[in-house]
Amino acid sequence: MVFEPSNDSESMTRRAPLRRTWRIVALSVVVLVALVGVGTGYMVSSATTTSTTSSISTTSTTTIPPERHQLGWTIVSSSKRGVMVDYRNIKVGTVTFRAVRLRARTTLLRWHVGSGDPNQWVKAPPDAAPAIDWSNEGRAGVVAVFNGGFKQSASAGGSVVDGLTMVALVKGDMTIVINRAGHWEMGVWGAPNFPTRGFNPITYRQNLTPLVLNSRPSAAALSSNWNIWGSPLNNTPYNPRTGLGVDAQGNLIYVATMQGVLARTLAQALVAAGAIKAMELDMNPYWPILGAAAQPLHHPGGTYNVVLAGAEHSPNIYDYGWSRDFFVALAEPASWTCNWASRGLKSGVVGVQPQPIALAGPGCSSKAPTRPTTTTTPIATTTSSHPTTTSPPASSTTVP
Repeated sequence: MVFEPSNDSESMTRRAPLRRTWRIVALSVVVLVALVGVGTGYMVSSATTTSTTSSISTTSTTTIPPERHQLGWTIVSSSKRGVMVDYRNIKVGTVTFRAVRLRARTTLLRWHVGSGDPNQWVKAPPDAAPAIDWSNEGRAGVVAVFNGGFKQSASAGGSVVDGLTMVALVKGDMTIVINRAGHWEMGVWGAPNFPTRGFNPITYRQNLTPLVLNSRPSAAALSSNWNIWGSPLNNTPYNPRTGLGVDAQGNLIYVATMQGVLARTLAQALVAAGAIKAMELDMNPYWPILGAAAQPLHHPGGTYNVVLAGAEHSPNIYDYGWSRDFFVALAEPASWTCNWASRGLKSGVVGVQPQPIALAGPGCSSKAPTRPTTTTTPIATTTSSHPTTTSPPASSTTVP
């Protein structure tokens, strides 16, 4: 009997390779899933690693960088926050100027009246009186002192401290303002956005029109009318002069010389020191006074290691009282989360509001003031285009 191949046999014959094909496909799927699983596991692991790395990176970036040394400047004092005060000598022609810089992130500023000027000095509270308030400012530590501006009778501008108007402010005059945290700003009184919104000054000090604007001597500084920059001794325009400026980083720069100069030369020295805006302070041989200490001073009679060569008075004159106004720079605490600040002025209150400083911030110790750890040996620098001191002073040495 001959059997003819049926459709079923043909169907079976065709299914055999099909099954093998499906087996291959199924096996491929299993392998692919396994690979994806491994890949997914790697990706999760990688993501976790990335997340951990990111977390570590974020933590490290929250560390506040210290205030660093700058070539061309010699460190006077420093703390765990970094440089507090540094200085350099600047030469303009044949005249040598001393520039002292207060770093904005590591120091704070206070202003004091004199014992004879302005006229209402007797109304000033102890934190702005004619002597350093050692019972309060001494807690933070004094790192620098320097003279203020012209006397009231010179009609060189106004002044206000702790809510007390000593002399009415003058529109158009260069003004330094200080807030309750001891931070400063400088600008033309009456100009837009000065002081900046929310700054809330407690102190204002003016002295004549701008000496430096936009990183260059002002038109008034370059004027041949030297009488607009004060009444010189013996009617001679070339006199010792002092000035105060702010640089692009917000640091405060005091510049002075005991050599006879015009206001334009002082302006050039301030620009060379980095000032983008500046004002003249006092002049003539009797009034320039400067002192910067290698360690914060907590009591009167301390050593100021950097002074103004040829000055007629020691900076220690501010320890017990002086006849003219002056500025005092203090050290911030070692911790970035702790600062010195006063209470600030309350709106609606008329009259004097004393502004003694106290510690404020989560990093402050409730038991005692957090004093900065200081460096007693400043760093020497020799790479400036201006003359600098190459052998830095030790803590007991005074640089004239």
